[in-house]
Amino acid sequence: MKYVFLTGTNRGLGEAAAKTFGDSKIISITRSKVEEAGNIHKSFSVDFSDTDALEQFVPEIFNSVDPDETDEVYLLNVAGIVDPVKAVSNVSADDMVTNYKVNVVAPTLLIQGFVNRFKDFEGEKRIVTVTSGAARSAIEGWGVYCSSKAAVNMVHGVLNKENIHQGNNIKSAVFYPGVIDTGMQEVIRASDINEFPNLDRFKEYKDTNKLAKAEDVAAALHKVVTLEDFGSEESYDVKDYI
Repeated sequence: MKYVFLTGTNRGLGEAAAKTFGDSKIISITRSKVEEAGNIHKSFSVDFSDTDALEQFVPEIFNSVDPDETDEVYLLNVAGIVDPVKAVSNVSADDMVTNYKVNVVAPTLLIQGFVNRFKDFEGEKRIVTVTSGAARSAIEGWGVYCSSKAAVNMVHGVLNKENIHQGNNIKSAVFYPGVIDTGMQEVIRASDINEFPNLDRFKEYKDTNKLAKAEDVAAALHKVVTLEDFGSEESYDVKDYI
C-alpha cells in the first residue's frame, strides 16, 4: 500500500490523479476540503496563498501517516494557478506574490516537510511537481506564470543535488502535463486579448478538441511516478507516456 500526498484533489488534474491512484491511500491537501471516502485516507484544507498557515500545518500533514505501515510514500504537487494573465507592465505586486506563493512557496514547503519527515524512512520515497512548458518559453501575458514555473523547476534541480549529497534516497522530478481541459484553461480563455495576445490560439484548442483530458494526463502521471527507474531523469513529458 502506497501513501500519496496529493495537492489539488478537488478538481482538474488533481481530482483525476486521486482516482488514478485508486490502489493507494491519498492524503488530500487542497483549499476546499475533500470528503474522506474511498481512497481518500486523510483530507486537509489549507489556502496555499496563506503560506504562514501552510508552514504551521505542514508537520501535521506529514505526521498523519505512520511510515511503519507502508513501504512507499509519494508527494505529488499538482495544484497551481495561472493568474494574473497580464502584461508585466500591468501586474500588481499582490497578484504576483499570490501566484508565487501558490506555485513556488507552497510546493517548496511541502517538499521540505516531506524530506524532513521521511529522511530516515527506508522505503521508496518519490516527489513529483507538475510544471508547465511555460517554464521554458517566454509567453506574453504570462510573465508571472512562466517565471513561477521556472522557479519551481529550479527548486527541483537543487533538490536533486541535495538528495544525492544528503544520501536520503529521495527521488524527485518535474512533470510536463501539456495543455489540459481544466478550469485553468477557462481562466485563460476569459482573459483580455490586449494582455494575452495568444488568446485566440487557446480558444482554438478548445474549439478543435486539442485539449487533453485530465484523466488521460493523470494516467500518464501515474505511469511516470511508478516507473521502475523513476528519478533517472529530472523531468518527464506527458507526450512520452500518453
